[in-house]
Amino acid sequence: MEIGKSIDPDNVYRLLYNEYGPQGWWPIVGRAGTRGYDSGGYHKGDYRLPRKPDEMFEIMAGAVLTQNTAWINVHRALVILAQEKYLHVGRIMEMDEGKLAELVRSSGYYNQKAKKLKYLAAACLENNWLKNGAVPRRQDLLSVWGVGEETADSILLYVFGSCVFVVDAYGKRLFYRLGITPKNTGYHALQQLFHTRLEKRRELYNEYHALIVEHAKQHCRTKPRCEGCVLADYCPYCR
Repeated sequence: MEIGKSIDPDNVYRLLYNEYGPQGWWPIVGRAGTRGYDSGGYHKGDYRLPRKPDEMFEIMAGAVLTQNTAWINVHRALVILAQEKYLHVGRIMEMDEGKLAELVRSSGYYNQKAKKLKYLAAACLENNWLKNGAVPRRQDLLSVWGVGEETADSILLYVFGSCVFVVDAYGKRLFYRLGITPKNTGYHALQQLFHTRLEKRRELYNEYHALIVEHAKQHCRTKPRCEGCVLADYCPYCR
């Protein structure tokens, strides 16, 4: 199967957007219920970047905690950190790692993730990523223990506004089932598909990634729910 021989990614986006509307990613738990943010911290249709260091670090922490788990589990952990006033880069650095692990237990692999948060906080402080306005290089983020490609690209897109598409397991599954990519398409190959086929706008990349996640929750699960799927007519896997 060759890449790009089925429905075009542009059309996939339009269908998903018409079905689900703007998603408001990346949610900021610390702003939940305030003006422009709903009770979950989502800000639908508002693509401004986080300006405050605490909000920037919250998104970075969320990108780490969401590894290998559903967002609902991450949300619980972030709410706890926010309630305990620990959702701050300096306080994460000062915290006992065991206590931090208990606070993020709901996100799974909590001992590893506590350590990852510590390393990430140290890198933020060492490089002044939250203060000087400079966008970190991708390779510098990847050099932080516990930060992989998806996490690094999530940070670059949602925190710093870099025009980079975030690839995750949901996207790989969706575009394989649609017949657009082979089953074992690698991260860079799928990312390149988006980078070459779509207009280079961070707002588009932001919304598209969030829409893929929502569609995966609603329909394109490991065991798919094809009934009512807006992409069913275009999906060889469904047929």
